[in-house]
Amino acid sequence: MGFNPNWFEQMEQILEEQEALITLEAQTMVDNFWAQITERKLAGESQGRLGVRIIDREGYKIQIVWYRKQWFGPKDDKKLFGKAIPKGRNRNKYPMQRFSGFTDWEQELVEMFEDDFALLREASGAVADQRKAMDRAKKAYGALGYTETALVDMGEPELEEAWGI
Repeated sequence: MGFNPNWFEQMEQILEEQEALITLEAQTMVDNFWAQITERKLAGESQGRLGVRIIDREGYKIQIVWYRKQWFGPKDDKKLFGKAIPKGRNRNKYPMQRFSGFTDWEQELVEMFEDDFALLREASGAVADQRKAMDRAKKAYGALGYTETALVDMGEPELEEAWGI
C-alpha cells in the first residue's frame, strides 16, 4: 500500500463528469420551463414576468436563479432586464412566498420545477465541496512531500530507502 499519484487525476475526472451531469440536467429543466413559456406565447397567452437561468462557472456550484422580467424603453424599442429574486435563508431552495406577486400559473410553474432545482443545487454544492476537500488533501500531501515528482514516481521500497526506514 502506498501513495497513488493518479488519485487526484481520477477524482478530478469523476467530479468533472458529475458537474457535467448536473449541468445537463439543470439545462434540460430550464429549457423545459422556457418551452412552456413559448407554448403560452404561441397560444396568444401572457408570457408572464417570471424567468429562470443557469449560471455555471467551472469548478463552482451551479446557480439556478429565478428572476422577474422587466421591460424598459419606448414601445417600439423595449429592452428586457431581469432582476434576481432573492432566495432567503435556505441556500438551496426558494421559499414559495417569494413568488406571491406572480400569477397563479407562474406559481404553479415554480412549484413544478423548484424542488428539483433545489436538489440539483444541493448536488452541485456537494461536488464543489468535494473539489475543495480534494484541494486541501493535495496541499497536505504536497506539504508531506508526496506530490513532489521525485517521490511520486517511486514505489514503496524506494520511499522507505529515501526516508531511511
